[in-house]
Amino acid sequence: MIKTIFFDLDDTLYPKDSGVWQALRGRIAQYMHEVVGIPEADVPTVREHYLKTYGTSLRGLQHHHAIDAEAYLRYTHELPIETLIAPNPALDAMLSQLPQTKYIFTNSASFHAERVLRALGVERHFAEIIDVRKMEFRSKPDLFAYQLAFERSQTAPGETLFVDDMPANLAPAKRLGALTALIGEPEDGTAVADVSLAQVERLTEAMPALVEFAHG
Repeated sequence: MIKTIFFDLDDTLYPKDSGVWQALRGRIAQYMHEVVGIPEADVPTVREHYLKTYGTSLRGLQHHHAIDAEAYLRYTHELPIETLIAPNPALDAMLSQLPQTKYIFTNSASFHAERVLRALGVERHFAEIIDVRKMEFRSKPDLFAYQLAFERSQTAPGETLFVDDMPANLAPAKRLGALTALIGEPEDGTAVADVSLAQVERLTEAMPALVEFAHG
């Protein structure tokens, strides 16, 4: 019986082609070059190395350059969210159907998540935003982040569902005993996903028991 659902934010609650990730990636590259001083030509390779080694660019920059995490988050998330994301009535309706307690579980900062949720028109559905700050900057897929999620929601792994667009972020949740839903193209994520769906708005169609729980 699922009591709690953890939703990823970026590229999960809105389409990958919205332009948000592209804009964020550009700001990260700009920060690495202009603030940290990494040669512009080296930025893509360095960033890819940080992602593979540490899970996020932020963790890599902290490890190698001792950057100020808060300054990094403010700089990189300075994005025109309201011009990239529109209200999504279908998402709002789907979330309204779910009786479970819902959380945002994101490697982004809470102020970015708040802007995205407002732009989508769905902020009222979420009990809390568990962001990179609350994760002590360790980030998904670090097991610490998932243990924190269970702690803050006061639910056991078997009572939870994790919804994410990245198979790597679902793998720890699956290992710990949670249900998992992969949003977007299946790619290599079927092994760690109980269900795969193209759009998050179709979650209740893919997992009807989530709604039936309300009437059971």
